[in-house]
Amino acid sequence: MRSNVKSRAAAAIGTAFFLAAGSALATADFKAVPKLEEMKDRSAAPDFTLSDPAGKKVSLKDYRGKIVFLNFWASWCAPCRAEMPGMDRLYREFKDKGLEMLAVNVKDKRDDAMRFMKELKISYPVAMDPEGEVGLLYGAWGMPTTYLIDRKGQVLARMWGPADWYSPGARNLIRTLVEQK
Repeated sequence: MRSNVKSRAAAAIGTAFFLAAGSALATADFKAVPKLEEMKDRSAAPDFTLSDPAGKKVSLKDYRGKIVFLNFWASWCAPCRAEMPGMDRLYREFKDKGLEMLAVNVKDKRDDAMRFMKELKISYPVAMDPEGEVGLLYGAWGMPTTYLIDRKGQVLARMWGPADWYSPGARNLIRTLVEQK
């Protein structure tokens, strides 16, 4: 009887430790990416519909159920050029694990944007915002601007300026977000 009580107590302690460790692992560390600002209010990301370079309509709501990495960029933007290869590596690593990336080109001529994407070998989806209306809706006054959006369409975090999106901290953050259900 005494060993049965000890076994149950050990099992309860082990379960409590496992649950505590699991919840600690599931906590996203937004500070792992310098200048990334966690949104405390978690408001809904404004929906929009734009065209991709081929003319197909793309809506933010199409990505519900996935973690969305929404990035605003322009071909003339040197910091965009610097961060996009890391974004592409991040996308390739996590696209089959629940991450969707949508890069919104703001106010570029289509040919300039296409040349830029081809030069950088961008593999993630791109939408065109030729008038900059969606960029303004999201407050993308400068480039690049990035938003992380949860599976329900709520804004988790935002960042103005470039980041090393393939750094260990960024990869751990995205890993944590896609592993949360």
